[in-house]
Amino acid sequence: MVRPRPTVAAGVVQRVVDHALRAGVRLDAMRRATRMPLALAADPGRRFELDHLLDLWTYLGQTLDDPLLPIRVAQGATIEDLHVLGFAMMTAPSVRDALDTIARYGALLTDSGRWEATTTAKRVHVRWYRTAPLTLGHRLSNETAVAQGLGCLRRIAGADLTPGEVTFRHPAPPRRAGHSAFFDCPVSFDAPHDGLSFHREILDAAPPSANRTLWEYLCRSAEALSEPLAPRSIVDAVRHQIVRELSSAGGGIPSLPLVARALGTTERTLRRRLEVEGTSFRRLVEEVRRERASSLLQRATGSVTEVALQLGFADTTAFSHACQRWFGCAPRELRSSLRATREPRPSSPRW
Repeated sequence: MVRPRPTVAAGVVQRVVDHALRAGVRLDAMRRATRMPLALAADPGRRFELDHLLDLWTYLGQTLDDPLLPIRVAQGATIEDLHVLGFAMMTAPSVRDALDTIARYGALLTDSGRWEATTTAKRVHVRWYRTAPLTLGHRLSNETAVAQGLGCLRRIAGADLTPGEVTFRHPAPPRRAGHSAFFDCPVSFDAPHDGLSFHREILDAAPPSANRTLWEYLCRSAEALSEPLAPRSIVDAVRHQIVRELSSAGGGIPSLPLVARALGTTERTLRRRLEVEGTSFRRLVEEVRRERASSLLQRATGSVTEVALQLGFADTTAFSHACQRWFGCAPRELRSSLRATREPRPSSPRW
């Protein structure tokens, strides 16, 4: 079964284009790099394939010598730019409800990933999940999503809101002082997640524009608009849950009962729905672990043993057998090969 490609709202692309134009990049050069029309303001409801936006990010990352490019794009956006989604967040009765709103209706911006908020005894973790490989385009796009997420939270919870920590899955740029200055907290790279963490008490804070009646109305509008953008198949939801469980602290190999419960269904129903999609739970676990093995081994930090444990293997021997099956070589050989084929330094931003 061929699934439609992920899409992104025109407004998301427009914010990147606007910054590039202010930075002196020519519109015709961006058109050639992305193979799509970039006169977007007149049609904000239009959707584009995500690959076009990633092509644009890649071009700008290679063209502009700016380690803060994603943050500058995020700073040029406002919560009002998110239209019905942004206004729903602003009128939510509490920050907790605002986070639930972006988690439920984030597909209005892009259906290529999703936001989730999880709480512990003292913290709330706000994470952006996108399982695609960490290409230059993905890295810049993910970094912008996290930076803009903080911007939205500062708008509804107070301009002085400071995260406890910000994490990114991709490697650190050579110059990163600007990241610490913007986020005003420790920033970690080569981490398991893209996201932010805060003290749990912010969840009960009420946005200045809180209005439950208006929020409920806007949520109904967001529900209607996002219905056509709902996950295209149960496969997407299962893959996402597998990634989440593998990334959790102390997480092992996700089980079918665990994922079924998380998705609000039964094991039997989930197994049957995956059969209809032409796959199985076991196959999806194998695919996700293979993809994450490639991503984790390409990073600059983390030993092979640490990677094996993150993927749910009991030891490096079991991981080595899996790598032989997946890639035809041992983990250390794969790491050397992946690093050798990374984007060439001369064409990458000099960060």
